[in-house]
Parts: sequence; C-alpha cells; structure tokens
Amino acid sequence: MKILLSAYSCLPGDGSEPGIGWNWAQCIATIGHDVVVITRGVNRQPIEEFVAGHSLTRLQFAFHDLSPMLQRMRSWPLGNYAYYFLWQYTAARQAVKLHQTERFDQVHHITWGSFRVPSFMGRLGIPFIFGPVGGGEETPRNLRRGLGWRGWFSDGVRRISSALMAPFMEFTYASASEIVATTEETRSKIPAKYRNKATLQQSVGIDQAGLLSLLSKLPQNPVPRNSSKLELLFVGRLLPWKGLHLILRALALLNGSNSDVHLTVIGSGHDLSRLQRLSRRLKVDEMISWISWMPREKLFGMYSQFDLFTFPSLHDSGGMAVLEALAFGLPVLCLDLGGPGIAVNNNCGRVIPTAGASEKQVVEAIAQFLSEMLADRSKLRRLSQSARSRAASLNWQANVDSIYSGSFATQSN
Repeated sequence: MKILLSAYSCLPGDGSEPGIGWNWAQCIATIGHDVVVITRGVNRQPIEEFVAGHSLTRLQFAFHDLSPMLQRMRSWPLGNYAYYFLWQYTAARQAVKLHQTERFDQVHHITWGSFRVPSFMGRLGIPFIFGPVGGGEETPRNLRRGLGWRGWFSDGVRRISSALMAPFMEFTYASASEIVATTEETRSKIPAKYRNKATLQQSVGIDQAGLLSLLSKLPQNPVPRNSSKLELLFVGRLLPWKGLHLILRALALLNGSNSDVHLTVIGSGHDLSRLQRLSRRLKVDEMISWISWMPREKLFGMYSQFDLFTFPSLHDSGGMAVLEALAFGLPVLCLDLGGPGIAVNNNCGRVIPTAGASEKQVVEAIAQFLSEMLADRSKLRRLSQSARSRAASLNWQANVDSIYSGSFATQSN
C-alpha cells in the first residue's frame, strides 16, 4: 500500500512523541509499504541529515508549517495547542493536494497521540486510522489528595479540557475507519456510537538490540553507591501526577531499613520544591539524590548502577522510560494505571493495585514490596532476568504489525 502518515512530531533518535512518529514511520516502511510522512518543517534538517546517511527507499517526507508569524504563538500560554490545531487543519489541506498526485491507499494519524485533539486527515476520503491515541486516563479520585493544590488544580483543568474538546473530535471519529486507543481508559472516553471502531494497542515500543548496542559504546556514568543498599531510580518530569510523592511516603514507612535504601531522582519540573519539602518533612531527604535532567545517552550509561526502577505515574498513556528500564534489565515498580500497568507484570516488577485503595494503602503496598526486596535480593535477580525478555516482546515492530497485519489492513488492499 501507499500510506500517508501524519506525524506532527517526528525525529530520528528521539524519545516521547517525536520518537513515536519516527519509529512508526520506519516500521510501516519495513513491512513493505511506501510511506510519505507529513511533518513539521522544523524537523527537516535532522530528518534529511539522517536520510542522507541511510537507505530509506520506501520512506519519503513532506514538510509543512505555518507562517513564521503564526509560529510565534507557540510561546503564548496554551499557544502550543492552538498552533497544533491550526497545523492539523492546514496539513490536511496539503494532504488533499498530495493525494491528487500520489493517490494514497490509506492515511494514518500518529502524532500527537491524544484523544482530545483532532486530526482532519479524514478529508482525503480514503481509509483513515486515528491512533494509537491516549490521554483518557485520569488520576483516580481516591489518589488526588496527594497531588498538592497545584496538581489538584491542573488535574481538574485536564478533565474539563477533555469535555470541552469533545465537540471538536466529532469529525475525526466519524471519518476514521479505525480508532486505536492505547488503554481501555481512553477507549471508554470515545463516544459510544464510534466505540465499535476502536481497538487497543500501545503507541510506544522499544528497540532493545539498538539500545544495548548503544550502551556498549557509551562511557559508563557511575553514581556514588554502596553495594549493600537497595538502589532505586526515578526518571521523569517532576510533576504531581508522576506520583513520586508516593515513593517518598513509602520510604518513610521503612523505619529501621532507611539506611539500606537510596533513591536517585533524575529529572526536573515545577514540583521539585514541593517534593523536596515533603522529603524533609518525612525525614527521608538523606536517602535521596536529586539530579537535574540529562541527555538520554548519558542516562543510559547510568542504568546499570541501580536495582529497581520506580514509575508510580497516576495517568500515563505510554511510559517510554518504563520500556527502556526493562530493556536494561531493571525491574519496574508501577501502579496498575495506564500504559505502565499494561507493560509491566509481576514477573518483571511489581504492579500495585489501586482500585478502591486509599493513598495510605497504596503507599503501604509500595513499602511492603521494597521490604521484600531488601529481605531477599535473589528476587530482584529473577525479576531482572524477566525484565529483558518482557522488553523484547514490547518492540516497535510488534506494535505496527498488530495494526497492519490485521483485518483492517487486509480490507484496505
């Protein structure tokens, strides 16, 4: 097939949304389809530099952006979302023109992967895949108290924005031949009249072989550690909904084991000062090292220094950091929410149940697991062995194959 892929974010060697756009484009081409990616003009230089050094015969790019004057709106409050909306609308107009000469068999929207912002690619009048998209996950009501006033406010705004954007999604859902949701929580937010078109598939994947090959070429960046300690790692933006406050409270419950546990936090965000105040109030600040954000390559060189990856996110559709940790053999502690709760199982980490549980009960469950690991390190070694095999099954190509080898792709040929 000849496929038009709409990827607002698309960059080689990047993570998050740009990595999703790039990896889906490559993997769709790998299975034999001719792919034209329509993406932002700002992505042109790194993409063309990569293409110049690699053989990508089935992958082409069409670059589109709004005028320099309109691009300035991205620096305004919420301007990034307004710009994205306008980009999607005008990109669809360019796509219609492209279709007149290229005659695509199918169009696919991949980034941004959010169920609350529309794509207009259905205007092409050909089979249209929307997704995988996420964002329908919400912080459970019973766990909102620990977010702090700022986190509680932004969480409420997020729920309101989902409701306000619903009318703008009507055309996208109506014109889509298939809607792909990353989690059941997101699928449940799709209007009932369109839910029969919705399937489930994660958007993020891992290139385990590529990561391990990269790791072998990188200088290792050891952190100060005592081999007798249980070394925990948290990587991510320091935002209330990332759930780091739950780990801090769990550390405070370990009592006499405090000296046997050390947590390294790598990241930055506006919740940093609140979290540091909380750690001092809980008297666990001496157990924690705070490290600002760093390049992914440098971060990868540090994974071998840790025993357990903590990712207690309260609503995360994907969780690329979780897959990377598993690929490096780090067991993962997470909640049974969103993408991480799907990627992790109790063979490669611990998934903490949250249904009907209070924050106190969730914290106690986290502390209990840490105590188990302290008491028997052989459990960690078994979890580590399973982590690598679990990561191998969560690869990019498997995600793409699940959609493009299914009945929809067959019907589109």
